[in-house]
Amino acid sequence: MNLFGIGLPEILFILFLSLLIFGPKDLEKTGKTIGRALNKLVRSENWRAIQQTTRELKNLPNRLMRESGVEEIKKATVGELEKTTKEINATIKNGKGKDK
Repeated sequence: MNLFGIGLPEILFILFLSLLIFGPKDLEKTGKTIGRALNKLVRSENWRAIQQTTRELKNLPNRLMRESGVEEIKKATVGELEKTTKEINATIKNGKGKDK
């Protein structure tokens, strides 16, 4: 189990420390307060902006490649490579590539 990059042992350790720090009575109140704060954060406009920016940054390399035409250059290079490979294979089959 992995939640936000934190594994099960780390979550248990955090829960244990919070129980020691806040005690059993205040732990419920603290949990509710943290839950409300996180809910408010996730529903906020700033959070949506952060999520949108994150998506854009993840897609940025692909978009830049499309805009710069790297894919077309790559396709042309692969096409030339395939053509050259076919010519070499044809030359070998015809026996022109053998030493005499």
